[in-house]
Amino acid sequence: MRKLLAAGMAATAIFGVAAGTAQATPGKHQFTYMATIDCGSGPLTVGSTDDLFAPLVDVASHHRYQPVAWDVVVGDRTIQVRDGDKLYPHSTDCAYDDGVATGTVTVRKA
Repeated sequence: MRKLLAAGMAATAIFGVAAGTAQATPGKHQFTYMATIDCGSGPLTVGSTDDLFAPLVDVASHHRYQPVAWDVVVGDRTIQVRDGDKLYPHSTDCAYDDGVATGTVTVRKA
């Protein structure tokens, strides 16, 4: 359990360091990161915060995508982390790219 928590904290720290050029969107949501995800129906621009498991919010429709797992590469480091031991049978893998981290984010289906 401690190893999983440490991995999650390390991943959060890496995302925080890697996002030196974080952007904020005025209005209802204040985003730290802007990224593109593609869950199979075309690319979407989403915003998120420093929390790895905070919702990814579509900036156009405000639809929320809840991350449950990450498998991304940041520089020469690979980050693979899950949201605890929870199992989400209704989830889908989405391509993820924020200009620094690239890979896959698994999100719960609404």
